[in-house]
Amino acid sequence: MEFLDVDKQAIFEEIVDRGREQGVVDKETYDELCEEIVQEHVDAGEIDKDSSTVGMSEMLQGRWLDYKEALGLDSSEPQL
Repeated sequence: MEFLDVDKQAIFEEIVDRGREQGVVDKETYDELCEEIVQEHVDAGEIDKDSSTVGMSEMLQGRWLDYKEALGLDSSEPQL
């Protein structure tokens, strides 16, 4: 699997920013957002289109707790 020069942290930060904008507060929608953003990077040629993107999506989906923390979803009031 080849991710070329993809900055995984930058993609995660993009997910956090877009998730905040779109009001993503549940795991299922977060997972969909991860897949969508990875596909956008494939379409832009930043990730090899012949590679499986499953590993990248799974790695990002595994950061759900980091995402919740970044948005303050562990507190009683989400900070969207």
